[in-house]
Amino acid sequence: MRCFGLAFACAFLAVGFAGAASPNPADLAVVPEIQVKARALVRQLGSEDFDEREDAEQQLADLGRLARAALFAGATTNPDAEIRFRCRQLLPHAVTLDTRAQLDTFLADTKGEYEHDLPAWKTFRAVVGSEWAFFGLSVWSDRELDAAARRVFTELVSTAANRRLLLAVDGSRTELADLVVWRRQDLFNMRSVRTDGEAREPTLEDVTALLFAESCVGSQYMLLRRGSVSSLMSESGFTRAARGADPKGRVYRAVVVAWLDSRDESREMSQALNIAQNLDLTDQACGLAARLLTTSAINPSSRGRGATSFAALGTRKHIPLLNKAMSDTLTVYTVRTATSVDGLESVTYEVQVRDLALAVSILLTEQRLSDYGFVDRFGTSSSADKLSFSYTRHYFPDDAARKAAFVKWEKWRKANE
Repeated sequence: MRCFGLAFACAFLAVGFAGAASPNPADLAVVPEIQVKARALVRQLGSEDFDEREDAEQQLADLGRLARAALFAGATTNPDAEIRFRCRQLLPHAVTLDTRAQLDTFLADTKGEYEHDLPAWKTFRAVVGSEWAFFGLSVWSDRELDAAARRVFTELVSTAANRRLLLAVDGSRTELADLVVWRRQDLFNMRSVRTDGEAREPTLEDVTALLFAESCVGSQYMLLRRGSVSSLMSESGFTRAARGADPKGRVYRAVVVAWLDSRDESREMSQALNIAQNLDLTDQACGLAARLLTTSAINPSSRGRGATSFAALGTRKHIPLLNKAMSDTLTVYTVRTATSVDGLESVTYEVQVRDLALAVSILLTEQRLSDYGFVDRFGTSSSADKLSFSYTRHYFPDDAARKAAFVKWEKWRKANE
């Protein structure tokens, strides 16, 4: 069956909001009589009589959102090809009308008295509330920010372009990725398109919606992305808002945390690390640094930057993030030392990912690298400060020294766990 997510999101842009709606989503329930009628009309779509098929299609179109369930069943499970085809033609509009009704109801519930099954709302609330889920069921969620999350979400859906992104969040990841790429580029482009002599800057709501949608995709799916989101964050006021101590500030911060945690491509991870540091999000910065150090297909300098950043930002509590790197034997850097006065002869030493992870762990526990057999190529400091640590500086003279260092670290770790 074809996906309706993108078509629905586009169609929704043309649909306005209802003037007055009940705040209770229970009032949207379709009465049994209408359900029975809709199912009968779906069966009539397969009639041998052309006029009967046309009449049934028109009546289903007139029912609008009330026929959504029957149309979905007909489009996905009916064995009659004619019925499936006609249901698929009618379904996007019914879904659009149904979601519009849900959105109107959500907006009418200004006090947040009811539980709403609005697309993207539960996902947004879960991100803000740090929800823990088990087999799709919510186990725990911090509901302290529900009111602020609702206010922010309402502001986001007030704009057609942002609404388009949000209402596609729970659909196809591929279609959402296409929308995200388009929207990010659109936000960059609008700064150079002048209206009445002035370029429009992206708003706080624009960037919040983009970050939330991107966090649901992952950067590896965005092969056509253009430009860094960092400039959009600063120009729109998002960076300032995410530093706020009020409930809405915490909502914005939760959104950017989810975005940072979702970065999984080398260039985006590197840019995200800068953003995390700028916002003083140390845990996320260390997580990104650890991923830079251990993720495959990343160039050596990026891995080295991951180790250097981790050493500068991390604390003891972050050391477990390096567990994966402790067994990675990939060579990140080769140290060459001269063995003759004229420097024509040299010896090379490999610096592996696991060496960097161990060195950083030693520094974060305030121990001396020299005590673990590391050699300083500059010969200026046997202990090294974590702020001066560099992935090109320390190395093991041989595999025996490396093996002994890891044995010693394991003994120290167990003794000081």
